[in-house]
Amino acid sequence: MSMIKGFHHLTAGVSGAQEDVDFYTKLLGQSLVKKTVLLDGEDPIYHLYYGNANGDPGTLVTSFPFRQKGVKARQGSGQVRVINYSVPKGSLDFWRNRFNAMNISYNAAITERFDERRQRFHHPCGIEFDLVETDIDTRPPCVTSDIPEACAVRGVHSITLSLREVDESILFMNEALGFRQVGQSGPYHRFETHTGGPGMVVEFLHEPDRHQGSSIYGEGTIHHVAFAVDSVKEQMVLKERFMGMGYIDTSESVNRNYFRSMYFKMPGGVIFEAATTDIGFAIDEEPGHFGEEFQLPPWLVNRKEELLGRLEPISV
Repeated sequence: MSMIKGFHHLTAGVSGAQEDVDFYTKLLGQSLVKKTVLLDGEDPIYHLYYGNANGDPGTLVTSFPFRQKGVKARQGSGQVRVINYSVPKGSLDFWRNRFNAMNISYNAAITERFDERRQRFHHPCGIEFDLVETDIDTRPPCVTSDIPEACAVRGVHSITLSLREVDESILFMNEALGFRQVGQSGPYHRFETHTGGPGMVVEFLHEPDRHQGSSIYGEGTIHHVAFAVDSVKEQMVLKERFMGMGYIDTSESVNRNYFRSMYFKMPGGVIFEAATTDIGFAIDEEPGHFGEEFQLPPWLVNRKEELLGRLEPISV
């Protein structure tokens, strides 16, 4: 049985911080779960976490707003191309009307794949999203005063990876991560964890002619996807498995304050992460008050005023 419990979070490089906050909280109705900083590098960059009010793994998408630093990443293959959110069946017309009202770019046609209707729309920085209709997602809805439960986002449904080659990546998903291949539709290959269902689905999009995307932190791309595991012990079991298969490009376990992360690249070049669920967001804010204050890990607390002074103010 796989140690992967589904998604933990996705992390994207976006443009402005306030337009990102508005996209997730005003448009999609998600909560700003945590305001902190990117823990890599010297320049202060926000790390903003969005999800349901509980900050549950599998509902989380996080952002690094890179407009202030002026670094742009290149979209291409070897990346997560699309973040797919679960919404209830019959709700896509509600969302299309909402996109019109809030001036959000979206595709004219509703498409269907693997018996699921989906609507493509776009983050202001150009990153692609789909809303996927499903009636089997039991996670708490992200309701607001103008988003009813019957239409509300439940969390990340799946991700779509852009790959130039798929054969070795199929082997990796099956043997290294314990996913099972459950379907193919043209260039799309679908994988699920042993439980399956929303939050447990990875799609490959075979795009042999798409140029290679960049792996840097920068505006305009989804940098990595994190899968949930219980502990560092499980990270190390995965690391030994990867090494035994010849996948030696695997990091140590890194302290990210709210979880520990181990990074690795799958054969198609997409950056994956195994993130632990044994710490959580309640270490510095009480449940019900997540995201209210700017938070820093213990080793940066003494620089709080300096770092805040170098970041653009944001409001929810």
